[in-house]
Amino acid sequence: MSSEPAPALLLVDDEEVVLAALRALFTLEPEYEVVAHTRPRDALEVLRSRRVDVIIADFLMPRTNGIEFLKEARQIQPDATRILLTGFADKENAIRAINEVQLYQYLEKPWDNDALLMTVRNALAEKGLRRQLGAKIGELAQLSREYTDLTHRHRLLERELALAARVHRTLLPERLPDAGRFRFDAAYQPSVVVGGDFYDLVGAPESPRLLVADTSGHGLPAAMTTMVLKDIFRDAGMRIERPLDLLGEMNDRLRRVLPFGMYAAAILATVDPVAGTVEIASAGLPYPFWLRAGLRRADELVLNGFPLGLFPGTALDGFETRSIVMDPGDVLLLGTDGLPNAENAEGKMFGEGPMNALLGKLAGRGGGEVIRSLLEAGKQFTGGDGWSDDVNLVAITQVPDS
Repeated sequence: MSSEPAPALLLVDDEEVVLAALRALFTLEPEYEVVAHTRPRDALEVLRSRRVDVIIADFLMPRTNGIEFLKEARQIQPDATRILLTGFADKENAIRAINEVQLYQYLEKPWDNDALLMTVRNALAEKGLRRQLGAKIGELAQLSREYTDLTHRHRLLERELALAARVHRTLLPERLPDAGRFRFDAAYQPSVVVGGDFYDLVGAPESPRLLVADTSGHGLPAAMTTMVLKDIFRDAGMRIERPLDLLGEMNDRLRRVLPFGMYAAAILATVDPVAGTVEIASAGLPYPFWLRAGLRRADELVLNGFPLGLFPGTALDGFETRSIVMDPGDVLLLGTDGLPNAENAEGKMFGEGPMNALLGKLAGRGGGEVIRSLLEAGKQFTGGDGWSDDVNLVAITQVPDS
């Protein structure tokens, strides 16, 4: 028998009829402990005296409203999931609530009982995932601090980090398969033993999808985030066709499980070998470069977007997309900020001039040669003492005719 306490729900609505309906709905669910109040002030006293998992509050109430009440509730119990009910459709209030109180869900009256029950179940499940992931990351971070401070454990740390690095390398594809006349080349060099950069490919050969990502932070917490990101991309990438819809779902799911302040900047490329096109959708990574063999030049493709998991309810227009038609010999270069932000002894960054100039000279070369040349030039630029950030590059080449 589980020793975990039953999830506690706090219901707040000034109408007794509505409150009675909510109480009756959740009382039928034996795993919930239900507390209900018609006065927001009484509900706040409950929050000060005991743990609550989910708060469901009405929007229109005397002397206050649901948003103001939930703002105070968040200060008292920030980990409690907040759900707002309203009797009319008001997008402005929904956006306000999302921004001000980190609202989990916004539902209109009359609500659908099954939808409300499912919302609460999902909220509790995601809260559990966040707690578990946060606890694991906290444990790993604590271990890292202890190993740094205690020199006699240093060799143990090195062995465990080496094991983590091997695990992290298994997240990356062993090889990137060709897709028709398109070839993929990649290079990943972490700044420390384990890193937070990532790339992966899913989908059928006739329409493969490439994700390149850079998770916030370094070391073990960042590596943990890449594990979550890979699972979400593998699942959603096989089900969702439109790139914007895919980024939208990845954003929502990452935000529900990542600790506050962690995120993943990414770029998504969908290849159509038949049409010779690549559709690019940006979620906050540096701009890609299109090396055009026929024109002997490198064009930077300006695409903006919000990082994944950072903002709640990011609209689909928060990610920019562009489709390009590649000619034989063209290369599309995608990457994280590790290489362009690499600094030399004078504090100048590789991407401030040397990198762009070199890319123009490399137009017409294959993607593998482009990556090798960039890494070699970057090491010469920085003095060859290693990278200050993870370096992650993926090139898509349309192979020219033999």
